[in-house]
Amino acid sequence: MVTRRRAWWVDACVVSFACWLLQGVGVEYSARFFHHAYLSGEASLLHAHAGLLLGVALLGGDRRVLATAFLTSFLHWWWRARLEAPTESYAAGFAVAMVLQWRWTEWCAHWAGGPFRGAHRLKVSGMFRYAAVSLFLFPTGWTLLSALVAWTHGQTPAAVANTAVQLWLAKHVGVGVVTLPFLLLWTDDRLRRALRGRWVAVMTWLCLSVLAAHMLEARPALRWVEVVYDYRALAGVLLGIAMLLWRVEYSMPLLTSTHLVLLHGLTDQAGQAASPPQVVGLLAHLVECNFMVLILAVLFLLNRERKHRYHHLRAMCRHDASSGLDNAHALREAWRTSPKRPAVLGFLLLDQVERVLGSYGWRAQSQLLREIGREMVPLARPYHMGGGKFVLLPLGAEQAGASVGKMEEILRRLQAFVFQWHGAQLRVSPYLGVASCDRAGVEALDECLANACDAALRAREAGEHNPLPCEPSPSGGPDAQERRHRLVAAAEALACVHAGRVELYVQPIVALAGQPSAGFQGEVLCRLRTAQGRLLFPNEFIADLEAGGHASELDIAVIECLFQWLRTHPLAIPGVARLGINLSGKSVASASFRARFAELLRQSPLPHSALCFELTETAVIASQEPALRLFHDLRARGCSLSLDDFGSGMQNFERLRQVPVDSLKIDGQFVRNMQSQSRDLEIVRAAIAVADAHGLTTVAEYVESASLAEQLRCMGVRWGQGYHFGRPEPIAARLLPAAVAPAAAVQ
Repeated sequence: MVTRRRAWWVDACVVSFACWLLQGVGVEYSARFFHHAYLSGEASLLHAHAGLLLGVALLGGDRRVLATAFLTSFLHWWWRARLEAPTESYAAGFAVAMVLQWRWTEWCAHWAGGPFRGAHRLKVSGMFRYAAVSLFLFPTGWTLLSALVAWTHGQTPAAVANTAVQLWLAKHVGVGVVTLPFLLLWTDDRLRRALRGRWVAVMTWLCLSVLAAHMLEARPALRWVEVVYDYRALAGVLLGIAMLLWRVEYSMPLLTSTHLVLLHGLTDQAGQAASPPQVVGLLAHLVECNFMVLILAVLFLLNRERKHRYHHLRAMCRHDASSGLDNAHALREAWRTSPKRPAVLGFLLLDQVERVLGSYGWRAQSQLLREIGREMVPLARPYHMGGGKFVLLPLGAEQAGASVGKMEEILRRLQAFVFQWHGAQLRVSPYLGVASCDRAGVEALDECLANACDAALRAREAGEHNPLPCEPSPSGGPDAQERRHRLVAAAEALACVHAGRVELYVQPIVALAGQPSAGFQGEVLCRLRTAQGRLLFPNEFIADLEAGGHASELDIAVIECLFQWLRTHPLAIPGVARLGINLSGKSVASASFRARFAELLRQSPLPHSALCFELTETAVIASQEPALRLFHDLRARGCSLSLDDFGSGMQNFERLRQVPVDSLKIDGQFVRNMQSQSRDLEIVRAAIAVADAHGLTTVAEYVESASLAEQLRCMGVRWGQGYHFGRPEPIAARLLPAAVAPAAAVQ
């Protein structure tokens, strides 16, 4: 039995008292085995204390508890046997046998699969081993030791055989009546969580069993006892139903009491068993009763293991495998079963969580998530949604103001939180979105989650360090309908890219000084054609594809489509002086893009000198060594590089000096309004000055009037692009000769 080391004597006293009680329980009969009377002629079919001693040994724990119980059993035997005046040698022999039986009990407990404590419990898979050792090997060892004492003190072989059979039956039945119910009671998960409740259940079972035994012993001639024994199969069925439906503290007393009734139904047969065939018949009936109890215990264990697997799977479904925190399934269940709807719901985004996984491994990330969960638990119940995403339900705050205050405190704690791992001190960047909960139901939860998540994403984009409330109105921010539309549009655009439904357009770039050009110079633009035939313009898909990390796929698709079109229409190649092709920052940062891009470049139908790749400002600022090598390789091949949308962000001039660009394209949002907005005019002048300082050619976008073109020319801008010079047209209409273009457009 598992006990605390400093209080082992408490358990020893309780077990010793229980053994003393059970030694007074008997199923008396007149033993006449092999036509020889047993001692005074009265024997018992049940040695219940032996079953309890084996049960205690199977539970393990402090060995002094079991040793004290054996000592108590010996003293109880000596007190009862002294009336018959046993010789000192017989008492000494019995004492030695008791010591050996103590050791034998420990060995049998080990062979039966014990100790059963903690996570190691008696299971159905171990029942054959338990039954073989406990019901047969254990009583056999006790019987041989006791028979050896009787034989060494001069008893006849018939008397020794009578003693041996009587003791084997009593120990065998004692194990069947007591050991299994005791083990099932003590190892029950629900009772184990409440130690006091477990003791109460065990002592209640013990007292009820003793009471039932004494009541049956006081009135041995009850007719219903024989009826129960005759219909023991029906009793077994009813007990099986009880094993499945009742709790262990109710089913085990019923099982033990029924077993005692069945034993009392065998007392007449036991008293008449004198010849070997009769002894064998009695043995068969006793084994049958014990095996019925064993089968019922197996049924109980099967049901318990089924419930355990169910609860284990349910817990796994409700908890994240890595962090152990509640997950989305637990959130939905809590939302559905909660009697009170929370005032607000928070959505937390943690940056750097994936980088911890990439830098320090899965164990570090799991520990980080667990520690972050502990930081939030006093104020809110966190639900881990995967990665660095959490949903927070405030604890104990029914008013919206108090709930938002808890969210602010959580954010302050996480901002000050330092994660330590193997000497490294790491921080995470938390962003929190808050949405009010106005309705109940699963649909309301989905809506709150969407609003809070959108607020958290906006907080991360804006670098907001306070909880950001959602803004469901169209005037305050994108509503749920617009978010869904953008998500569907992004998926539709990606499907177009994968299916190759890319249509190329070109827009001319013209020299402002009016000098003639050797061929067409312009920028390649793309449109996407949906499966329904609708044409998608860049403002409908570029931002969403870049946000989703699919910009490189679009860039590759445009280059592949352009080169394939030029191979199909070789007549267009001589008329091309230079074509500008856009590359995003995420594309040049991708190793797979660079490999595919280099392969396409080697197969280019155009001379490399006719290719100009337009880089976004983000690509230049965020470019790493591999991307810089790509830029220099393009220049070495003869390609041109242009910095697109210059002025739209904070330029890193040191990086600009490292990147070998040939020209700057001034952002059209400043060019368009420079004649009416002095600030835009100054920005354009500054861009021209930067280009001149670096020896770069300037290209102005959004040139929409002749006066604007003339003003730009006077300011030193060499090239212009915009509606004044030409709108975007399908590539066939612009690059192919007039006679060929209509047929190509049809194709």
